[in-house]
Amino acid sequence: MLPSSKSVSEINEDVSSPSISFRIMLSLAGIFGVMALLLYFAAPFVIFPFPQANATSAQLAQSVSNYQTYYLLAAWLQGTGSLLSVVFVLGLVYLSKAWTKFSGWITMLASGTVVVLSLIEGSYFIDIVLATANGHPEAALTSFDLTFVFIHSFFIAPSILLPLGFVLRGSRILPRFFWSWALVTGLAFQIFGFAGLFTNSATIPAIMILIIQEVWFLAAAISLALRR
Repeated sequence: MLPSSKSVSEINEDVSSPSISFRIMLSLAGIFGVMALLLYFAAPFVIFPFPQANATSAQLAQSVSNYQTYYLLAAWLQGTGSLLSVVFVLGLVYLSKAWTKFSGWITMLASGTVVVLSLIEGSYFIDIVLATANGHPEAALTSFDLTFVFIHSFFIAPSILLPLGFVLRGSRILPRFFWSWALVTGLAFQIFGFAGLFTNSATIPAIMILIIQEVWFLAAAISLALRR
């Protein structure tokens, strides 16, 4: 005989009243994810000077020689920060009982896309270090160029906050204003991300929206931890 399993109503009851430890775990994932990503974003300004986009292979090699550890740290911060943020998002989908809703599935798809893109971009930072150490400056320069390409890849990828806003719209796990904040931010992210493909003037607003997105994650994580 097959082992007995919980009914759908029992599962929904469990999700409706999650344990405090579970909510704290999700909140910590969101908070530490934001901290890692913000440190990653700030790295070229406060940790080590990232070369200009038109840097030569010789200039890149010199930068790697001086800041090799920081290149590897940047890869780790991006991958880990993105993963922790996605864990937080998937937790919100779970608590909202949205795993059977279309908006929930799109949120999960967008979350997986973000993790994949983060790991790919992180691999370029690692390759910059390894290719330089192995005497392949042109390969290192190619990976360096691709890191700038991936700025646009993130912006044209599906926004996590856009479908997540629809997930949260019918949920009470966060204050009501979070779902409208998510929708507006997610929509703006897609618009400026698309415009950034054709004009550099849209890149800065897109980056600002990305920072607003991280503020949303931080505020949502804190709110989830404190909510009763």
